[in-house]
Formats: sequence, structure tokens, C-alpha cells
Amino acid sequence: MKETINVNIAQQAFTMDMDAYSALTSYLDDIGRRLPENDTETLADIEARIAEIFRERVPSPMMVITYGVVRNTMSQIGSAENFGAASRPLNNPAEKDSTTKLYRSRKDRSIAGICSGVAKYFGLDTTLVRIAAILCIFAAGATLWIYLILWLVLPYEPEA
Repeated sequence: MKETINVNIAQQAFTMDMDAYSALTSYLDDIGRRLPENDTETLADIEARIAEIFRERVPSPMMVITYGVVRNTMSQIGSAENFGAASRPLNNPAEKDSTTKLYRSRKDRSIAGICSGVAKYFGLDTTLVRIAAILCIFAAGATLWIYLILWLVLPYEPEA
């Protein structure tokens, strides 16, 4: 059983499985970063051509577009490298660097480094996070348990 999603490509509705959707999204993102920033017309034309190919291969709107159909469509249009060199970095929110991961602080710590790690993660002042944690511990007892669990679960930040 596969999860499906309804998408709108060039103002036409399609039902795609999640594998096909993620492949098509990464393909279009890769093409988009190779085009000039203000060139939205070319990307719209590519999406329109993709919609035409999907309509040819999947005649009924009730049918689901699979990964194989998307892969064949991408090979028919061509690889993203055909559109030039990448001029912008790939925006992938799944890839985070080590500065945005939640760690316990090694240097700026009062008890376990949890508050300073949370402050660094969210870009806040450590003192404000500590005051908020103390107030929450006295206001609601679950905060203490959350703090203890974070103390056990969070790793120390990597040494520089």
C-alpha cells in the first residue's frame, strides 16, 4: 500500500504516489536552481510539458502517476545538467549542519548544559532560557521531567 498525494502541475490536477512526487520535486528544484533567478517562464514551460506527458501516459484522471512514469518523463525531458550549471545552492531542509542540531553545551552550563544548548539552538540568550525553565519548573511539574529526559537523551556538542 502506497500513500498518494494530489498535486497541481501547470494548472492540471494529478494524483501521484509519494515516491513519484519526491522524485519530481527534487528534479524540478534541481532545474530551478540551474536557471536564472528571475526566469520563471522556462520552469513554467517545463511544468506544462510534464503535465502534457503525464496526460499522454495516464489517460484517466483516476489513475495514479507512479515513480516509473516520472522517471520516464524525466528521461524524455532530459537531465537537469542540460539546463546549465547550478547557480544557486540546493535548498534541502532535511540537510542541517551541526550548528542547527540540538546539543548539550560543554562550556556554558550550570547543571547539565540543557538550557544553554536550547538557547543556542533557537538563537536566544542563555539567561532568558534558564529563567524560563526555572519558572516553568515551579509552575508545572512536567518541566522537570522534560529537563531530566533531555539530560539523558541529548548528546554533548562536538568538541571544536
